Amino acid sequence: MTSYTEVKSKVIRNRILEILKQSEVDIDKAVSITESDLTDVLTDLQINNFDFGKVAGLRKEINYTGYKIVYKDAKIMKIKEDTFDIDTVPKDY
Repeated sequence: MTSYTEVKSKVIRNRILEILKQSEVDIDKAVSITESDLTDVLTDLQINNFDFGKVAGLRKEINYTGYKIVYKDAKIMKIKEDTFDIDTVPKDY
């Protein structure tokens, strides 16, 4: 599977991060992002058949900003804030 160009991927990743900051969470504390949320960017980039799997560096960028991808397919992605609880780490080290 070929990825979008680095420039297109960066624009899409930035738009996804903007959506994350503005979105309200679902019941399961995740934010759902669909292809329709990115329509304006996809039109500007002239991408007709969008696929989240083709966005280069998406998982790395999401993880770096404190979120994690819970579910992803071609047309929808669920992202949750990555919370680290120190109490859940085993103490037998």
